[in-house]
Amino acid sequence: MDIQTLDRVVNISIPTTAKHIGLMLSGGMDSTILLFLILKEIQDNKINVGLTAFIVPVERLKSTEYSYRIINFLENYFQIKINVQVIGSGSLPHNLNINVPARIILHQKLVDKLYVGVNQNPPVDFGVPQINRRHPDAAIPETVGFPFVQLYKTHILELYRIFNILELAHMTHSCGSNADCPCEKCFHCFERSWAFNELNLKDI
Repeated sequence: MDIQTLDRVVNISIPTTAKHIGLMLSGGMDSTILLFLILKEIQDNKINVGLTAFIVPVERLKSTEYSYRIINFLENYFQIKINVQVIGSGSLPHNLNINVPARIILHQKLVDKLYVGVNQNPPVDFGVPQINRRHPDAAIPETVGFPFVQLYKTHILELYRIFNILELAHMTHSCGSNADCPCEKCFHCFERSWAFNELNLKDI
């Protein structure tokens, strides 16, 4: 499935040889819409493949709570049951919270392909430290899928609008400091606000 989002095209595809795929779900905007698109690809094309959403329990950000809200929404939307597995301790730095469990998943061959919603830092400087994200030209193993690696957060948000599920975007969590309300001081908060402002949308 190829989707035109603003000035970019994102491809969502599942290997024909895959029997089981996985996705790292954080409860954030990126992994949430990626799970939606993968489920849509499976359902629309009647693909016979197992799927597990892996949640890393970052307690201070209530990632498990937010992720299960997403799961419940998508289960009702697609009228399916989604397999969920909690993995990792959630006590590592932000990038390692994803990378370490992902390595475990791949090493133990729990899935044939693992999808991660990593995207690019925005082309603006918010005046706060940016997080390190995968370079779009970096070598990617065949067992890992980064469909959003060429996208900015604006492209991610536009995907919600394309499929008329902005309510799902509002259910996601972005702040890297607080779980219950945005700190409005961290990179993640600035990035989310930038995306909504660029698309003239209101974040509620």
